[in-house]
This record gives sequence, C-alpha cells and structure tokens, in this order.
Amino acid sequence: MSDFLKICAIAFDTGWKYPEENIAKTEQCVKEAKRLFPETQVILFPELSYMGSIVDEDAHRLAESREGRCVTETLRMAQTYDTHIIAGFIESNQGKKPYNTMFVANKSGKPTVFYRKNHLYAGSQECELYEAGAELAPFDLEGWKCGLSCCFDVRFPRLYEAYRRAGTELIFMGFNWFAGRNKPAIMDFMLKARAHENQFFIAATDRSGSDPSGPFTKQGIIVNPYGENVATTTNDIYSYAEIKKEDMRTLRKKLPLEPSFKGSYS
Repeated sequence: MSDFLKICAIAFDTGWKYPEENIAKTEQCVKEAKRLFPETQVILFPELSYMGSIVDEDAHRLAESREGRCVTETLRMAQTYDTHIIAGFIESNQGKKPYNTMFVANKSGKPTVFYRKNHLYAGSQECELYEAGAELAPFDLEGWKCGLSCCFDVRFPRLYEAYRRAGTELIFMGFNWFAGRNKPAIMDFMLKARAHENQFFIAATDRSGSDPSGPFTKQGIIVNPYGENVATTTNDIYSYAEIKKEDMRTLRKKLPLEPSFKGSYS
C-alpha cells in the first residue's frame, strides 16, 4: 500500500474501426510511456481506445467479449510491462446492444474491473446503438480506492457523489471528446469541478487525431482535490503526475462534507 501513485495518461490516436492495429499501437505507447516515465504504475488510455467512436452498425460487428483479443492482449501487456493498464472497447452483450466499456488490466495479468458507460450521449446515435450501464465500478489499486467513468458521464455530478460516498479517492476517465466551441476549456473545468466538489483525484484523457465525425482535443489532465492540473505533458500525448493522498486528507479535514450530504432534494 502506498500514499503515492504515478500515473501516465495517453492521448492515444485511435485507428477508427481497426482493433488489431490499435492493439499494436497500444503496446508501442506503453513501451514509450515506460521509457519516458520508468516509474509509471498506471497507464490510462481514452474511451473506446481499441475501436474508436463508432456510432453506426459496425458497433455490433466489432463488439468483443471479455475473453476477446482487446482484453486478453491488454492483460498480457500489463503483465509484461509490470504496469496496470486502463483501456476501452466495445463489449458484446449476447446479441443485444453492446456496451461502451472501460476496464482495468492488473499488472498481475488479470482483469480488475469493468465499467459500462452509464450516461450515453444523446446528441448522437450512441443511445440507439449501445446499452447504458447501471453500476459503479469501484476497485482497489496499489492501496488506493478507485473508480472508473467515461466521457459524457462527467456532466452528471451525482455519479461522482456516489463514488465519494463509497470512499473513492481516485477516478480514472477515458474520453472521446470532440473539438468544438470552448470544448477544451469545458472538459478542463468540469473535471476540476468534479475533483474539487468530491475532494478526490481524477486522471483523464481524451484521444488525439480525428475520425469521420471530426477532430478531438488531445487533452491529458490529472487533477488534485484542489482542482489543480498537476500533470506534466511530454511529446504532446503523454501526461504524467505523481499524486499523494496527503493533498486529499488535508482538504477533507479542513472542509468536511459528510455532515452536509443530503439523500435527495425536493
């Protein structure tokens, strides 16, 4: 167990609808992250990092089970490079609409947890093509109480309050955040708000590059409970930080929230 954690978030340029290509590129990025930051303990990739933002019928064709190549190859990489890896894929659902899923590959070579995106983007066909998740995904990692969420989730603060009530100290988030009017700033301030209002850390990354729907913002952000981005970005797509629990403990002691929590509002 440790009061410190070293994280690298990678604004990966996902090949649209090319999972095999993305498996190879993912391993290249893992190698490079470990070269740039040898002490990295966790590597975070964007939402749907193995397939891309797919909002057409190919979502069904490309969906894989948890025993498919995307997951099993990530488990192999995690064990090979002695690093926890968080990535995203389209998860099959027994012939029904698939899930937009993030997962954690433990450095032991075993899956730690899977998170199915709770809030689907109503401004696209995502709601029609994917099944929404309905559960949190809490897990322990290197002595930290962690959780997962995904892109559009960031606009729904109650999800993060639920994580806070569950004792979460750190959230990992993957994004496919399209560029647009003030979009980089919107992503930035919402992440900082979620981190500060719940007094925990958030590590997040959008992807780089573009797909047929448009370009992405290429942001990697690692936020402390004070709403400060503590990441150092190298070579544009690699963002690294060492976080420490003392920042969280200090703020929670100075500004306790639990006595003021309400179950609901009328």
